[in-house]
Amino acid sequence: MVIAQETSSIMPLSKQILRNNRDIIAFRHHQVLYVNDLKRQVCQIYRQLQLSPVTHWAMAMEDSFNFVAGLLALFYAGKHPILLNPLYTELAPHYQAILTDHLTTDQVKLSDKNIINIAQLANNDRYIESEQQLPSDFQSHQLTLFTSGSTGLPKPITKTVTQLEQEISIINDYFGVFSAQLITASVSHEHMYGLTFKIMLALTNQLPFVCENIRYQEQLLGYYPNQIIYITTPSILKMLDSNIEKIVCQKVISAGGPLPYQAAKLCLACFDTLPNEIYGSTETGIIATRIPDNSNVPWQLFPKIKLQIENDNVSLHSPLIHHLEPLNDRINLIDDKHFYLNGRSDKIVKISEKRVSLTYIEQQLNQLPEITHASVITLEQKNRTILAAVLILSDLGHQQLQQMGHWHLTQHFRHLLKNKIARVAIPKKWRFVKQFPVNDQGKTSYLELKTLFDNSKTMIKKLPIEKNISVNETSATLDLYIPDDLFWFKGHFPTQPLLPGVVQLDWVVHYCEKLFAIKPTIEAIDIVKFQMPILPNDNLVLQINWLQESNKLQFTYTVGNKIASTGKIKL
Repeated sequence: MVIAQETSSIMPLSKQILRNNRDIIAFRHHQVLYVNDLKRQVCQIYRQLQLSPVTHWAMAMEDSFNFVAGLLALFYAGKHPILLNPLYTELAPHYQAILTDHLTTDQVKLSDKNIINIAQLANNDRYIESEQQLPSDFQSHQLTLFTSGSTGLPKPITKTVTQLEQEISIINDYFGVFSAQLITASVSHEHMYGLTFKIMLALTNQLPFVCENIRYQEQLLGYYPNQIIYITTPSILKMLDSNIEKIVCQKVISAGGPLPYQAAKLCLACFDTLPNEIYGSTETGIIATRIPDNSNVPWQLFPKIKLQIENDNVSLHSPLIHHLEPLNDRINLIDDKHFYLNGRSDKIVKISEKRVSLTYIEQQLNQLPEITHASVITLEQKNRTILAAVLILSDLGHQQLQQMGHWHLTQHFRHLLKNKIARVAIPKKWRFVKQFPVNDQGKTSYLELKTLFDNSKTMIKKLPIEKNISVNETSATLDLYIPDDLFWFKGHFPTQPLLPGVVQLDWVVHYCEKLFAIKPTIEAIDIVKFQMPILPNDNLVLQINWLQESNKLQFTYTVGNKIASTGKIKL
């Protein structure tokens, strides 16, 4: 495998296809992908893009190698990449067409001529001849990313290729030579964190990356004992299992939210290294880092970055942005290089021309004994802005929910709030959840919370609750709970709801795709035996074995000590 050169210089993005044809770019399910493969795919996509006058292209790639090829092709073709999820219809005004490796016109409201699915392009060596026709540089070209959107819709942020490469130079200046052999990540390449630390860091330092997202320790074991850099989030580190075989990582990078000290210690136990926390944002890029070797470690600014504090207002000086950027965080400056981070500043919105602090409303809700955690967002309803609350209830809250019902409990909360906040600031809509939804970055954003209030098919509960998952390269064991409000129980059957057999098969395929990072299509059902019904409120175990040689999925559902169903699916 390729190892980083002992120099602070980087390989520019526009020169990636000029590297040695046998340099390794990535691994897809352990299959090696070389520069020659990248060159071929870039030229294929480039030729297709030249046929379209459209300039702004949304990128929807599940595979990181496909993402890199699409990104380079768009830049070479003089197009503007837009990094977002096209399934969020609120973001549709930002692009005209889609470059994807999995979406179809049935899933997005675009005509055939405005969507390119690269999986359908011909794989032909003659495209290599197009390499000579590609522009020599595109450093001034731009792309658009989106903020996580904690209080409202994600905000578009435009970056140049030069800014992205300059950020890597700063990272290299701080960390020095990366002697790792492989970069793995649990985060999406479509967000700033994943784009910087999984894609840009790998390409510019000529380090191979793993195409699929690595969310479980067992997946990492398949790449050990290579020297690994793992790019991840606090939500992943908090769920590590110290009973699984230790994997020695050269470096673990964590960003996306506060990292509890206990999670840092768990990272040390499982990966033999403490994580490097990263503080930054889509708007600013990287700001600071720290290694949490105790519970109160200050942050250290990256080289060339400075903070300015005036009247408790914090602003950022950075070569990665061209203006003084205000920060919405409470910061206690120690010296010109170190500071403590004391949480977010107030989230302020306007409701009926009044300034309302979402932070204060959340604090009032969190003080109630019935509530463990609260998040408040804005919603647009009949041309006016209202507030909505998403709550995780305590044991007491669940007891009262059972006794009072949803409506009376929310009225109880409204009554408790009316003497503490203005009437206009009292949430109009309420949702109770067992845990907050998160995106690929492990963050709970506005869009994830907003979908809880959408009356769309996407909100129908069609999957079980995952209690525990253990996975390796070719097998997985899932502890699942079957809630009684699943969509599949409605009318099936009126006297005794049962989980349909076809749904059991769908779940096997769903988890195969999710855990093994493949795109399975059922060719045939070999043998399936349904031996006992799966009922509402059942706790069950799903065991999946991926038989790669025969390309079959072998599965068993068990309730208690009894087999509910078993079979094989030919892919």
